[in-house]
Amino acid sequence: MGEGHLSVVLATYNEVEAIAPMIQQLLSQLDREGGPSLEVIVVDDDSPDGTADVVRQLGRQDPRVHLLLRCDRSGLASAIRDGLLSASGELAVVMDADGQHDSTVIHAAVALLEQQGLDLVVGSRFHGKCEGRGRITGLSAKRQSGSERANWLAQRSLPIYGRLNDLMSGFMVLRLATTRAAIRQVNLAGFKFLYELLSVSEGKFKVGEIPLNFRPRQMGNSKLDQAIVWDWLVSLLHTFTGRIMPRRAVSFALVGMAGMVIHAGIFFILRTMGWSFLCSQIVAVVVAASSNYLVNNILTFRASRLRGMALLIGLLKFLVVCSLGLIANIGVSTAVYANMREESLGIVAVFAGIVVDFIWKYAASSRLVWNVPY
Repeated sequence: MGEGHLSVVLATYNEVEAIAPMIQQLLSQLDREGGPSLEVIVVDDDSPDGTADVVRQLGRQDPRVHLLLRCDRSGLASAIRDGLLSASGELAVVMDADGQHDSTVIHAAVALLEQQGLDLVVGSRFHGKCEGRGRITGLSAKRQSGSERANWLAQRSLPIYGRLNDLMSGFMVLRLATTRAAIRQVNLAGFKFLYELLSVSEGKFKVGEIPLNFRPRQMGNSKLDQAIVWDWLVSLLHTFTGRIMPRRAVSFALVGMAGMVIHAGIFFILRTMGWSFLCSQIVAVVVAASSNYLVNNILTFRASRLRGMALLIGLLKFLVVCSLGLIANIGVSTAVYANMREESLGIVAVFAGIVVDFIWKYAASSRLVWNVPY
């Protein structure tokens, strides 16, 4: 490794068993290899298992270990961003704190970045030179298949970086002087930091990759859940649509489309049971809106999730917002249609009403229900 200063960023949540061996291995290995001075930054989301206490103790023993404790904040992408923006190094390494990333490749990644004057080097699990001939030992067959499909979609949503084999990787080395501006723009709701970073970079980064052997998890539990899969889907659609509207609005729209299906299904069931049109429509509207509210609370506005009595009050506010949106929808579409000369263009009026309805519901519920920016 060349001269300078290297920062290693580890984002943690409930990694009390893995974090100490991980940090000790990093320090020992990088000390043996020589090169730049080192700091390890652990960004912990107030883990209830005592992860932060372990890091504090390590920091007392070695001043190169730093803890960045975040209270009332969570999320992998935001944790990595905070760690990178706090780093004092010229170069920074981002890797998982659970031991699944092979830390011995740091030397090769830094060397490649310096030799070729790159901005970013990715550790790729799907590199042709990885061990296992295509079988990733740290992933189950199902997880590997899912990662391969996700990478295929990611490569097509970011064609300028399509030659990279692993856009879903959590291991990377960055030159902070040239990537810091893009790091600041990374959407905090995202999960895959690398994908989000490349999405906002506008294709300006010079990138390379090295093979990364992904090892089986020895301790702790995987953080992959349905909310993370949803985040990835939203990120993908956000990029495919040119990031023309807020990322959270993409999630809100997806939930809204699912609500339309629920609305139609309930209406059909009630009508076949002999209910009147009006009663069927009222019940379907309320159930679909309530469903949208609960799903948005879990997924779209997860960081500001409402609980207890606040959840019930939020539902009432959301139903009011939806009713006003329906009135706006009818009013705008009627006004647009009235000013059209061609009967066949009525669909334009309908679409105008839907757009106004969506903008109102998203903006109003963001502020009035969950109290977050648009």
